[in-house]
Amino acid sequence: MIVHRRTILAFTALVLASPALAIGGKGSGRIETLTAFSEARDVVPRVRVFLPPGYGSTEQLYKTLYMLDGQYAFEGDSDGVSFEADRRVTRLMAAGTIQPTIVVAIDNLGEERFLQYMPETIYDRASPEVRNTVEREIKRVGATSLSSKSFVAFIQEQLKPFIDTNYQTSPDRLDTAIFGASMAGVMSGAIFVEAQETFGLGASMSPNWAIYDERFIDHPSLPSLWQDYFLSLGAPEGRRFWLDHGTQMMDAGMVPHQLAIAEGMTNLGWQRGCNLQTRVYDAGHAFAQTATQMDEVLAWLLA
Repeated sequence: MIVHRRTILAFTALVLASPALAIGGKGSGRIETLTAFSEARDVVPRVRVFLPPGYGSTEQLYKTLYMLDGQYAFEGDSDGVSFEADRRVTRLMAAGTIQPTIVVAIDNLGEERFLQYMPETIYDRASPEVRNTVEREIKRVGATSLSSKSFVAFIQEQLKPFIDTNYQTSPDRLDTAIFGASMAGVMSGAIFVEAQETFGLGASMSPNWAIYDERFIDHPSLPSLWQDYFLSLGAPEGRRFWLDHGTQMMDAGMVPHQLAIAEGMTNLGWQRGCNLQTRVYDAGHAFAQTATQMDEVLAWLLA
């Protein structure tokens, strides 16, 4: 289904205009920067936690939304170019659209972002042509290998247990979401697959399944490789996965990958609209879409 930009703009305008969705409620919430992982800066530079208004006033357990590219997670981040997840979660919670949720923002590695977000499992299974593309990107940043396996292990074995121990969260995988856009959208999908006992909710926004480098070469073997990779999810068992891309810019090249992944998942019993949500937007890539798209993602994922 193609969703036109004007449709999403109208939806967003309605959300923003509703008095019931005013930010504030019982306060403006707060953002805490974790210091517990200062020795793991080579894996993740910074982790912040957004606690929404009213957090801690009751014994309520919260869903947890883990966001990659954490530098862009909150209002005011990166000179105002951000997902504004704190503002959106506050507004959607006040409206009763989503369940009470805290947000964990995990920063990327900057110049080494590709190393952090390129799934090593895909590289290991890939054709020589795909491996050459990946190796070219590894060399471009002056590195010798990917680091995504250690990143997934850090989230699953260190970060999530810390969050569940120190905050009022439900540890259940059906209350735990992972989100990313662009190359981080690829990594959020990989975490959803490779840490599926931990994450039962996932969203990949404008994911670069094609693994483009500066040459923008299509690798015909990749759609079936991604499909086989996602087949390891098995039956949905209550889980939810959001998958989208635009029709413009590099997103236009993601069509065969999204179709292959969605086909494989539906064959496993993932029902569209229930366990699997696929969207095609009349828009461009990743951050160009977030102002109009993010509310819809959160509303479906965290309902």
